[in-house]
Amino acid sequence: MNMSNKKSQDLRVRRTQKWLQDALLQLMREKPFQELQIREIADRAEVARPTFYLHYQSKEELLLSLVDHVFTEFFNDLVNNSARGNYNKQTLCIQLFVYWQRHEEMLCLIVQAEIQNEIIKRLGVYLKQLLLFIKAQTGKPVADDDALDLMVGFMSSGVYSLLTQWGLGKLPYTPEQMGLFLHQLTINHDDVTIS
Repeated sequence: MNMSNKKSQDLRVRRTQKWLQDALLQLMREKPFQELQIREIADRAEVARPTFYLHYQSKEELLLSLVDHVFTEFFNDLVNNSARGNYNKQTLCIQLFVYWQRHEEMLCLIVQAEIQNEIIKRLGVYLKQLLLFIKAQTGKPVADDDALDLMVGFMSSGVYSLLTQWGLGKLPYTPEQMGLFLHQLTINHDDVTIS
């Protein structure tokens, strides 16, 4: 396949995925996620049902792709800011809430989908990347794998709880206040090890 054909195919894939993501969000505004059928999502996106399955194995995977989009954008900005010398953990914590405020409606719909365990697992993947990135930036050694996994599990559940309580309007704080609070809670995470 030549480069032009590959770019064209990649564009078609991204476009179809965007249609499916948009259709899912539209339908989630109308009825609970658990009641949605793949056929409805495909129909709303104006694609054939088999096309849905070329891109996603389930509606849960499609929903998680929306989470991936926000975290990929966040992580890319973090890396770019770090390359410009603008890295610090406090700013990172604040930016997490700034990003989710930007995607507030999506956060609320994701929480209402009631797939908490899958979201926490996905959040853990991104938090592990962030922790490894922080370690690389600070030059500190990485905790052993088991300690790192325990820390990621603890933090992903906690961050999910903070994001959901705040995102659903139960906490009347700004993204900056929430970020500072998260920073205070995690300020010593660089030094956490199991001896």
